[in-house]
Amino acid sequence: MRPLLYNDVLAAVAAVSAAPASVQVERAAEILREADLADAYRRRYGAAHPVFGDGSLLAAALRRGQSGSTSFQTPDSLCAWITVLQALLARLPQPDAQLMQRRTLGSNSNLLKAMSSPHSSQ
Repeated sequence: MRPLLYNDVLAAVAAVSAAPASVQVERAAEILREADLADAYRRRYGAAHPVFGDGSLLAAALRRGQSGSTSFQTPDSLCAWITVLQALLARLPQPDAQLMQRRTLGSNSNLLKAMSSPHSSQ
């Protein structure tokens, strides 16, 4: 899939939001899969895929022709946002949890220094 822009995600949310809640996770996965297929086709042949488009998430989402709400004001719309963002997050490499903790907190000797502030010692 081509690098993501805000409008790519917005179009994917609109397409997912238009689907019934029971199939939204599958719809998001399907759109991502189609964008991947189209991008691979574009890189190989130097042209847009005849069905799935240019490899962008936007093209794969707009192909559906349906658009649901992308508002932040309703639970259903927010669920569509969460569904799309979780699908995108799942595609990213996940760091080892212990490695991530070591990088974030450091060793135990630095932990107290990091947590102290002028207001905490009286």
